[in-house]
Amino acid sequence: MATTARISGPVGRAAMNHPKDVFTVQQLLNGHMQRDPCRKLLREDGRWSRALERSIATFQQLSGSPVMTQGRIAPATRMFELLAQPPAIFGYERRMAQFMGPEPMIEEPTIEVFIYDALLTRPGSQWGHAAIDIDGKTYSQAPTRYAVLEREQYLSSNLATVKRDVTGLVLRVSREEKTKIKAELEKRVAAQKPYSLTENSCSTNVAEVLESVGILAHDPRFQMSPSTSRLVSPKELLIIISRSNRILRRINYQKNP
Repeated sequence: MATTARISGPVGRAAMNHPKDVFTVQQLLNGHMQRDPCRKLLREDGRWSRALERSIATFQQLSGSPVMTQGRIAPATRMFELLAQPPAIFGYERRMAQFMGPEPMIEEPTIEVFIYDALLTRPGSQWGHAAIDIDGKTYSQAPTRYAVLEREQYLSSNLATVKRDVTGLVLRVSREEKTKIKAELEKRVAAQKPYSLTENSCSTNVAEVLESVGILAHDPRFQMSPSTSRLVSPKELLIIISRSNRILRRINYQKNP
């Protein structure tokens, strides 16, 4: 639903409110609001209501994007794109918690490590995939290139198109460490070294970058010479980083059915 939803005209305050469009917006809003146990869901009947208008206005506030008309959403706009996102990507409950009262931990500098499920049909992804996100930019070493992608686009592609689950590990770092990590990632993107499963894979890159600031990302018990052996699997990353005292939270992004 979230990746194919369309409306033909505006919905909400002083809008056309075609029943079919209203029904679509009601469904999309409920998909987001059901992730917040404090929110009452809308009746999905295709009829305009004050409750619908208020829910649109709340969603607009949480999005943080510019709004033309409060309480109204139009087709082919950034706001509708956000509404049509998979709820796990938009993060309604997280945004609501920040809006109601920021959590102290969120104010700390953070990075997020993505661990993707294995894909037998994709070269290099038979054992999964790993990437690092900093401030909405995802750094990913693929078999063809070292890419920098928009977080929203990359997550959506994996959840909706590639259809694989993703685990996000949010790690606490200092401002100096975050700057160092970003600089190291940018250096690797510029170098574009050839992909190697054992020496220059998605997970070896993530492990090396994390360990450059003192975050353990491999299990030394299974390496004869940890200082020279680089082979690290996405699963090993997931296990070791999950045990780190740097981890603030673990987020499960579920693929679209």
